[in-house]
Amino acid sequence: MEERLLRKSKILQAVHRLAQKRGQEVYLVGGAIRDLLLRKRLGKDFDFVGPGDLSGLAHGLAQEFKCHAFPLDETFGTWRVVIKRPPRKAEVDFSTMQGRDMGEDLRQRDFTLNSMAIGLKEIFPPGTPTLIDPLGGLSDLRQRILRANSEESLRQDPLRMLRAFRLATTLGLKIDQETGKMVQRNKKLLLHSAWERIRSEFFTGLREIRAYRFLRNLHEAGLLQEIFPEIEGWEELDQGNHHDFLLLEHSFKTVEAGELIFSHFQDLFPTYALSLENHFSRVIEEGVSRGALFKFVAFFHDSGKVDSRSLEGETKSIRFLDHDQLGEKINATIARRMKLSRKSMRIISTVTRQHMRILSLSKAKKVTPRAEYRFFRDLGKEGIDVAFLALADGLAARENHLHWPLAQELPADLERIREVSGELTRYYYEEFSQKPQKPLLDGREIMEAFGLSPGEAVGSLLARLREAEMAGQVRTREEALRYLKSIDRSNPLG
Repeated sequence: MEERLLRKSKILQAVHRLAQKRGQEVYLVGGAIRDLLLRKRLGKDFDFVGPGDLSGLAHGLAQEFKCHAFPLDETFGTWRVVIKRPPRKAEVDFSTMQGRDMGEDLRQRDFTLNSMAIGLKEIFPPGTPTLIDPLGGLSDLRQRILRANSEESLRQDPLRMLRAFRLATTLGLKIDQETGKMVQRNKKLLLHSAWERIRSEFFTGLREIRAYRFLRNLHEAGLLQEIFPEIEGWEELDQGNHHDFLLLEHSFKTVEAGELIFSHFQDLFPTYALSLENHFSRVIEEGVSRGALFKFVAFFHDSGKVDSRSLEGETKSIRFLDHDQLGEKINATIARRMKLSRKSMRIISTVTRQHMRILSLSKAKKVTPRAEYRFFRDLGKEGIDVAFLALADGLAARENHLHWPLAQELPADLERIREVSGELTRYYYEEFSQKPQKPLLDGREIMEAFGLSPGEAVGSLLARLREAEMAGQVRTREEALRYLKSIDRSNPLG
């Protein structure tokens, strides 16, 4: 074990010093030890356990790092300290020992690989600290197995079933067969958990790489259907001649395609790779990144197809008229149920509703500057999400497209979508986001120049002028006046 990494931690140093001063026995438990044994970078979360009340330690640590301590769970005597010191925010939890000793406390936890502990006083003196491991967590970790401590531990906190699949995906572990059977027997209990907790665990899973495997594994275990009954019927839904896959498989593959694109921004769009990485890594609300929301919509973008499916004409061709609008309503309902913020809900609704828009643009021989401007005028930053969802959607529609490098000769329609997505990305970062917000003429100047009164006509002319400016048709105040004089003001939007 790399004890020296623990000794370097400023947080562990402070807790050890405070514990010695107060004469308290404290143990480091859980994820920090697991990550250390996996030779992963020491995480941002620390869990400390000890006999008696540890609130004084929590307050002492908060005072040292100039932050606050607050009770997290009064039943278990748990306190949290959130340290917002660069480069990373850290969450430090202090809990009263449950049981007569650490062995009994650890047995009440979720999984064997999280049920190991080290006495803090053993970390700092030179030497090898003793690993307290009553359930064989180290052995399971070496065998890359995730095992529940007991079925009762899953029943006491059903969210642990969801966490099992998140951890297995993130850490590259296989869920123990008996643990899988426990999940099958108790999956109906998952919805006894608060939706805020389900949201947090689910979106943490989406934030990680290989989120498509996380979703597949949840479905195979029956948990995905418990959380999202809206996917009923997806396994059997034929999408017609434009798709090689039924709806459920296409949804999994769209998430996979999105992750393939994310991992190759540098190859696909080298000039904008850093900007795109920053865009999708941005945190929208606590625990929910834009990239995770993208994967959520990638999976649910066609949620309206079940109820919009129809057969038309003599050939009985399959159609899904207005499935984007119906899908927006379905996804908004899901977002509300998951207690997502208004901003997250707006992003989900916009991207779902507009996900077919790139297909329309791609049918034109050339996407004009005016069309590009209107696209981002209507969608804002979500236009980037829509552009990449269209590409992921196209890659996930046919066999043999989900590999790197992408096929040298993609089908013409998919190659066109890739071209349009790339051009919109270029336009957004080089032109749309760089243009000054102040127009060449304001409403007062337009009213004076054309003898107009305040009203819709002035607003319409301002909108037309803004489009012309963004398209590069006008660059000066004089050109703006000439352009507006050329417009039929009886139909300023024409």
